[in-house]
Amino acid sequence: MATATAISFPPSTPSSDSCDLTDQIRQRALARLYERRAAVDELIDSLEMYQARQHQVRAECVAISATAKKLTAAAK
Repeated sequence: MATATAISFPPSTPSSDSCDLTDQIRQRALARLYERRAAVDELIDSLEMYQARQHQVRAECVAISATAKKLTAAAK
């Protein structure tokens, strides 16, 4: 009966355990990298939208300033 148990459950070798552990560590590290990459992509998108809004606001301010200057010059 001891032989049947040995055959059905072969002992694990230290090298396979260390390979499994290394694979798990690498998989967790890769998952963290993908999470960080997604966070960085989201941050970049937010910054690009902010810059676009700031550019639009500045353009509106320039247009208002130009109109105000024209009205002031015409009033003189």
